[in-house]
Amino acid sequence: GRLLWSVFSNLFSNLVKYAQPETRVYINSIRTIDNNIMISIKNVSREALNISAEELTQRFVRGDESRHSEGSGLGLNIVENLINLQNGHFNIVIDGDLFRTNIILAAKPEEVTKKNSTTDSN
Repeated sequence: GRLLWSVFSNLFSNLVKYAQPETRVYINSIRTIDNNIMISIKNVSREALNISAEELTQRFVRGDESRHSEGSGLGLNIVENLINLQNGHFNIVIDGDLFRTNIILAAKPEEVTKKNSTTDSN
């Protein structure tokens, strides 16, 4: 629970800092065909992002226009690492000023932990 709390805390903090004021944020969750859960968070950025999604998950990297606000440039890197620790997948989609994050996690994380324990002991 604590890892997921940190993931969403970082993502929502970014929303507050970088989303276009007075616009909507869309949060969707679905169960995938392979019984995982995918959570998507989508918003409109204050400025068009002239940076790749891969660059945004690197440490100390921030979008061009965001350099004037507070922050270390670690948030999305932390999110990606915390999702990876839970055997999940994290990606970012950028289309002009549209910013979307996708998180895919196992529906039952304890099953992933059990599988890893069994695999590690062999």
